[in-house]
Amino acid sequence: MSNSIDLNHNSENNTIFPLTFIWVALFNDGKIIRQFDADGSEHLFNEVKNNFDKLIRFSLVNKDSSKIFSIDLKKALIIYNNCNIDVKSNEKKNNIRLIFFRRHRVELSSNFKEQNHHIEYHLGYQWASIDNQNRQVILIIDQEGNFITEG
Repeated sequence: MSNSIDLNHNSENNTIFPLTFIWVALFNDGKIIRQFDADGSEHLFNEVKNNFDKLIRFSLVNKDSSKIFSIDLKKALIIYNNCNIDVKSNEKKNNIRLIFFRRHRVELSSNFKEQNHHIEYHLGYQWASIDNQNRQVILIIDQEGNFITEG
């Protein structure tokens, strides 16, 4: 995926706090599923989960497409804006699987009104090593696109 992905970040139909990153999934048959269609309708992540065996790349993209985090499941790489940031790329990996979820932290006032809302994106993959041990590497990405590596 290039930095010029045409995306619609219309999240008005989204029942949760507006997202700063949306996902795009690419499958081995060339099919692409974007989290939001041009009309603002949302695809559920279950569509990706139901086709994990065909998934070859999964990306998180911010609104202006200036920050793109991708998991290449064929090569077992984490890529940020076309640069490899995967720290464990030298180990042989078997049975590579996507890891993706969001964490929402809501700060409440003393009368339980929402004061602030933070979303953290967790993106990475897990694999079986040569000795059949489960390993993983995950990026934790904040709403501005700053990230740290875990695992």
